[in-house]
Amino acid sequence: MSDHSAVLVIDMANDFVYPTGVIADAGGAEYQQRAQAIIPPLGRLLDAARNAGILVIYTTDAHQEGDIELRKWPPHAMKGTWQAEIVPDLKPAAGDVVLEKQTYSPFLSTELEETLRSRGITRLYITGLHTDCCARHTSADAFQKGFDLVWVTDGMQAFTDEAHQNGLEYFKAWYATDPERQFRTTNELTAEWAQTAAPVG
Repeated sequence: MSDHSAVLVIDMANDFVYPTGVIADAGGAEYQQRAQAIIPPLGRLLDAARNAGILVIYTTDAHQEGDIELRKWPPHAMKGTWQAEIVPDLKPAAGDVVLEKQTYSPFLSTELEETLRSRGITRLYITGLHTDCCARHTSADAFQKGFDLVWVTDGMQAFTDEAHQNGLEYFKAWYATDPERQFRTTNELTAEWAQTAAPVG
């Protein structure tokens, strides 16, 4: 199944994670700590995915003046700036796909669906920021387009832990068909994928 799977890394950009980022500063120090705390498990998850032949796709805000989202939020993660860059510890590797989005869901403003269909991807592992916003809207589109979804519970976060938990409960209520299989931790997935990883040498 590895060749039919992809990990989606949503909005793990400097703006969402580190001080001086518009979104990060709006969330405050406590939020920044939580956002930064998911970087190590995500790093392990992405390494395990690559070793198992699972595609890694980054979908990250790269806004331009006039984007509809900026009617709601102040300019953030503007295209071509440090704020829009993926955090250094999760730097894309050779073979990864990087898509710059301008909407909550990358299905609306990138070639994500075409990328998935052309590669025969049917299962998406959802990670990143925020559980109750961009991950939620991405999940909605993916579910309604027929993709099988798995949410990596310790590889996601929101402005508050309550918002994160509420986001997970929303997925369970509206999209999950087999919650035990679809809500997984990094350790569970890395152990599972290690069994299918390509041998070295």
